Amino acid sequence: MFDPKDVLHHAFLYSAFEASPEHEGMLQDLRRAVEENLGQHPGLLRAFDEACIRGARARALAAKLTSVLNKNGDTDAIDAWLTEHGGRDGQILRHLGITRAKWNNRRQHHATANPNNHTSTINQVHIPAGAHHPNSLRHLAPSAHWRVLIDETGRHFDEQADGLNIGDWSLGRLVALAIPDRADLPELGPCHSADESVEAVDAVVQNLLAHRVGIFGFTVKDPAILANRWISHVALLVRWVLAQLPLEAGKAPEVEILIEQNRGYTPDVDLRVLREILESDFLRLAAERYKGLRLSIGFMDKDFPQNCYVDAIAFTWGSQAAASRDRLKKTAWLGSCLLRPADQALERLYLALHAGRELPAAQWYELCAAAASEPPGGLLKYALDKLGRHRSDQKHLTNYWNACLGEVRQRMQAKTFKLHELGEALAWLQTWAPTGSGLPPAEALALETSRLALDNHRGDLDQARLLRCIELCKTLHDEAPAEACEAILRIAVSTSNVFEFDVMRETIEQWLAEPIAVPGLLNHAKLHSTLGQIEAFAGNSSAAKQHFERAIAAFNRLSNSDQAEREIAQTRNYRLIAALDDPGQPMDQLEKDLTEHFRKLIHKGAPDAISRSLAQSGQEKRYAHHLWLRALVAHPETFKVARDAYLGAQPQWKSEQDHPWPLINAYRGWLLLDAGQHTPAKRQFSIAVQQCRNEDNGPTLQWMGKVLHVVAQALGVPTGITLPRNMTADLQQRLPNAPHQALTAFEAQASTGNCSIDDIHVALRQCLPFNFH
Repeated sequence: MFDPKDVLHHAFLYSAFEASPEHEGMLQDLRRAVEENLGQHPGLLRAFDEACIRGARARALAAKLTSVLNKNGDTDAIDAWLTEHGGRDGQILRHLGITRAKWNNRRQHHATANPNNHTSTINQVHIPAGAHHPNSLRHLAPSAHWRVLIDETGRHFDEQADGLNIGDWSLGRLVALAIPDRADLPELGPCHSADESVEAVDAVVQNLLAHRVGIFGFTVKDPAILANRWISHVALLVRWVLAQLPLEAGKAPEVEILIEQNRGYTPDVDLRVLREILESDFLRLAAERYKGLRLSIGFMDKDFPQNCYVDAIAFTWGSQAAASRDRLKKTAWLGSCLLRPADQALERLYLALHAGRELPAAQWYELCAAAASEPPGGLLKYALDKLGRHRSDQKHLTNYWNACLGEVRQRMQAKTFKLHELGEALAWLQTWAPTGSGLPPAEALALETSRLALDNHRGDLDQARLLRCIELCKTLHDEAPAEACEAILRIAVSTSNVFEFDVMRETIEQWLAEPIAVPGLLNHAKLHSTLGQIEAFAGNSSAAKQHFERAIAAFNRLSNSDQAEREIAQTRNYRLIAALDDPGQPMDQLEKDLTEHFRKLIHKGAPDAISRSLAQSGQEKRYAHHLWLRALVAHPETFKVARDAYLGAQPQWKSEQDHPWPLINAYRGWLLLDAGQHTPAKRQFSIAVQQCRNEDNGPTLQWMGKVLHVVAQALGVPTGITLPRNMTADLQQRLPNAPHQALTAFEAQASTGNCSIDDIHVALRQCLPFNFH
């Protein structure tokens, strides 16, 4: 029923409240209602405009009052100020009275809080390498029933946010707390974190960290967001959460979403339309995953049970208090649960799934990478399959498929990938390859060599794939010589991985004899680098160095300076590894070459600075990292300062699963042992062997794991890992050309406890030649 008094009351309130698109929208709705009822209330429109003017005046006066209170405090003079500025307007005076009361409440809270309490009492959350935050929503156990609570912090949720710094307290931030039915999260009474003590908020947050509940949030500056109203951001957050929820297979999911009331939205507001839209969209996106979805969405008041938890998350993220910043840091929520615009989080990809348009190749690869680490039953694998099925019905499938294959090849050339991500992408390409007459030879070779490269990184060899590549190379020698030569280079790596170092030598030399224009300058340089590696594997350091120098000279002629720099850095890495194994290499020259290499690579020239930089590096610098640690272990006296600096940065050490991380961890163990840290040393060697023993790895890495297992024993820090009884026989069958006799002799010597450090280095060069160790 239309009530003129109620309309005028709310016209004043929405004008007095903080300016926002939501309040402006409410005023527009009220104005339309007034205009529709002018026949019965002819003077109401004028009264409505006057109420809006008075409300705007109340808002301006409230801002001035807050400024006066901040400057002078609440003294008797404030009463006179209110009389002078508020006049006799009862509504304005009530609004100013509420402003004054809120200011006093905040002052009282800050006065009673411990002014010296700048730290949080919660336990620091540590996330091991490769693990996920305990509150990571998409990594929780599946559930058929979820309750999702939503809150926000900050003031600006519209275009005003664009000009704010990411750390500004007034920047709009939205958070969601997803509670599965089995979480058993204790219910708390009504509370508002801004009015609670540091210890009280800590207790709430510690409870969240101790339970398997999901936390997710973002700021309104996020580039994935196309919205300028609070309710639009809320709707987007709901979509984002629904996409990530781990749902129990075979059961109709039931999700209750409760949003803390704000900006005129109260518990009696009906969100049925939003619910129906969301149910329809998600069923269209992944019918099997969301089959039978029962969704309820509504608003809750601030006294709702469990609202205290989501309020504590929002407060911790938005508060500028030192204790809150310390609490946020200790939770490790930022970057894993709470996203900032610069965070390259996989969760953003969920938004792309709703766009309804073809994913660009780069985003397709990111989707594959995200799906590779997604738990079973997640949305991303559904999306990938749907993308493949959808494209299989399109005429432009081949072009799209080739673009995706090109993205894979580009990442492999730049070495910007992780093995499990690459495996997911190649599996998709294999599954959804164009059908019919089959792939043309050039595309077939590109796919086969990409998969061959993945096998190489895993230390595996598919003999049938290798033979297919060789046949395709012969077919394409005249038609696509550059592609054929690139495949030959991959094949050479594959044969080296099974200790058949010389089998491709003649073929490589034949390609080198071709005019440079046939394979192309880039491949010509890589041929020299590959021949250098073959010589290094065979122990011919002088010949290896000559080919590496020729490769570098050819790379220097490339017109793409970035590519030249990248390829030269990799070749210098090979040259320096070979130099480390060369007994005739002068130590002063080796030290000079190493430091010069890292000065060019990471812009650090002092050995201790190199150590500190690499100690906190990740996947991108893994090959350089391996080289440096190998030098530190091989020459302890020369690099003593660098060794101490590296060990001093132990809290910053990172680790991944790909090669050469097992070697990095093994050398870390060696350094720790030399420093007298026996237990951490044993742990690093155990990690290294376990990484090699990963079931996805091929025989070369399994062999490496066995050698490192013996190295640990020889050093006196046995890993405690029991290797399979049939491992020796299995490796003899799968790697017949590996130096089995050398390893057997090393094992026998290690078991006696009489291995010197020199003995271990000799055994490493025999059992794991060149860059295998």
